[in-house]
Amino acid sequence: MQLRILSILGEALNFGGRRMATIMRVSWLAVVLLLIVDMASVYAYLSAIAGRVITFAEVGSFLTAQQLLARFASQGWSQHWEQMAAITAASLFVQVILISTFMAPLIRMAGLGERPAPGLVRLPFGPDQLRFIISSLLSAVFVIVVILLPIMTTSFFVLKYIVAAMSQTMASFPDADSLHTIKLITAQEGLAQRGAEWVFGLAVPLVAAAPFVLLAWLVTFFHFSPRNRPNATGKPNGLLRAVVTLGIIVLIFGAAVLLLGEAFTQILKSSSAAGAGGATGFVSAPVNAILLIATATYLLVIYVNFRLYAYPGIAVCRRSFGLGGTLRLSRGWNIFRILIILLAVSGFFYVLQIFIINSLFLSTLLPMVVSTLYQAVLVSTKLVNSGVGADWVLPLFIWVWNGIKILANVFWAFFSYGVVAGLYGRLYRESERLEGAG
Repeated sequence: MQLRILSILGEALNFGGRRMATIMRVSWLAVVLLLIVDMASVYAYLSAIAGRVITFAEVGSFLTAQQLLARFASQGWSQHWEQMAAITAASLFVQVILISTFMAPLIRMAGLGERPAPGLVRLPFGPDQLRFIISSLLSAVFVIVVILLPIMTTSFFVLKYIVAAMSQTMASFPDADSLHTIKLITAQEGLAQRGAEWVFGLAVPLVAAAPFVLLAWLVTFFHFSPRNRPNATGKPNGLLRAVVTLGIIVLIFGAAVLLLGEAFTQILKSSSAAGAGGATGFVSAPVNAILLIATATYLLVIYVNFRLYAYPGIAVCRRSFGLGGTLRLSRGWNIFRILIILLAVSGFFYVLQIFIINSLFLSTLLPMVVSTLYQAVLVSTKLVNSGVGADWVLPLFIWVWNGIKILANVFWAFFSYGVVAGLYGRLYRESERLEGAG
């Protein structure tokens, strides 16, 4: 059965708005603590970079602290990577726990109609929260262990052998009439002299990336098997499916080479110049080979992420780590419907936050309103103070303006978390519907 895209989108957005009071009651304490953890992490990073404790007394503005961190982050990671990594790990650990305290009850409310426990000051942590954390981490662990590590290890040795082979020296005689004009050149330079650059630029990349491209094609081929498309009509045609899926894979990889080849070359050169990630040893490897391998890796990663996207919601609502409902939800063409749903939600968030909240309200309308009120209050104080404005007016409105911005971001966090919880809950019910129909 098909996922109903508009219905799912509507219910997710509706849950974030209609249940705002419950979302605020359940999550306000955790959201405030998340803001504090975020602020503390920035100052901890600055302290690690400076080699001493940086306090609010030295950098009083959080915006200034963020700007300083953005300026010196690369220096900190290169010189104090142990401290930076420890701060990152500790911050992520605390944030994940805090998010789970309200996401688990909100997901169960969206999926099962189960109202969260009463109380205004709540920070629960139990089996549901632990289940949410484990299921959320499973896709990341699966991607790293099953996809990234094997591909990175294999591609490392493949590219290493290619670079070694193309760097082998050989004798060249620029003057064919004299044996005394011998010159040592690399195998790559020899191919270029014979007009066979295509061997290094096309043939070698295709051979090197062939196993990864083949793996991406096989995943696509089996994903769209008739078993994963129960509503498919007509007699299954394996040959047609193979040709169509192969054509799609070829188009994707061809587009990646044509559109990203030049940019990828510049990235590799920049990484090599900086000595980052061991890229220095592979800058002479065929760019197309690295690009094709990276494209195959990216396709496999997003495929697994889409297949497992609904897993946290289903695990929390079912109180089970079984994958059956999750995989059934994203089989066949439903994986593209999940993609459309996620793109639509992301696009809605982007437009609402960037263009409406930040650009329209916080940058245009609200500053005009606050400025008008400030001028009105200032003039009023001048009227009662013989033309001298009161000293408290400007600090008061600075605090008011900062408070408005903080509240806007807090309410945005409430709404966005509510939409995600509503989406998880609805996808759980869709998995139950598909399982019942199956």
